[in-house]
Amino acid sequence: MNEIFGEISKKINRAKDIAIYCHTNPDGDAIGSMLALFFALKAKGKDVYAYCDTPIPQKLQCIEGSDLITFPQKKVHELGISVDSSELDRLGKCMKSFLSCKTQIAIDHHKSFARFAPICLVDANACSCCEVIFGLLKSMNCISKNVAKLLFGGIVTDSSCFQFSNVTKHTHAIACELLNYGFDGAQVIYDVFRSTSVEKFNLKNRVLSKTKFFENNAIAIITFNLSDYEATNTSNVESEGIINELIDIDSVKVAYALSQVNERNFKLSIRTKGNIDASEMALIFGGGGHKNASGCRVNGYYEDIIEKLVKIARDRLD
Repeated sequence: MNEIFGEISKKINRAKDIAIYCHTNPDGDAIGSMLALFFALKAKGKDVYAYCDTPIPQKLQCIEGSDLITFPQKKVHELGISVDSSELDRLGKCMKSFLSCKTQIAIDHHKSFARFAPICLVDANACSCCEVIFGLLKSMNCISKNVAKLLFGGIVTDSSCFQFSNVTKHTHAIACELLNYGFDGAQVIYDVFRSTSVEKFNLKNRVLSKTKFFENNAIAIITFNLSDYEATNTSNVESEGIINELIDIDSVKVAYALSQVNERNFKLSIRTKGNIDASEMALIFGGGGHKNASGCRVNGYYEDIIEKLVKIARDRLD
């Protein structure tokens, strides 16, 4: 990693004007990665811009600096850095701006990463992109209390508060090192992970009560219909993380969450246990992610989708 750290550090040091991009519909890891890099480079005297093509979810607006994230204007930047995006399309409408940068760098941690920049820093063994950004910023000696807090928050959200199987002793070591900067770790965990709204609570109760089980309760599926969002005054943003309630059930080996986008289009989240590869399952639909947590989009009639998902999971059960 030292060689790629050095190469990226040189590109950053030479650039005065730097734009940072994260994926559409950003999560805590994407926002934490972006803003940690944003403030670290600001402290080095750089002109830095933070770009995303969709609004920051209300729950994550508590993250310091989230109000600085905007949509790119017609400006060509010296250096563009993509964070937490496994492929170019994940940048959404920011893709054109990223490609217009004179130099591009991609930083990611997804197993399904598809190289789309001349310089790529990728660690598929890292539980979050913030873990990768930590290594880079540490090598550059530019981690402050604020930057450490942002990185910690990103690690917390993408690891489900250190619960996922891709959390390693290295992850815990990084978290301990970050906590040494003196911010309130418990408050960060509450703000970005535990806190919830009444609306999301109502959505969770409504949807979980209609969970479908298959194969002796080894497969579980929840569906967020447009009517569910309307009845609870929520959107698909509030559906994030509810799928973990299913994979926590002892008997469940594969959990699916279908979030309706329109009549025959759904966002699909997949969670698995053990050696069942969620990213390989998502790849069937053109998606990707991590071994035990992935996602994609699926099209078709609801009943046909359910039948196909059950078959895909059944074929992978022990």
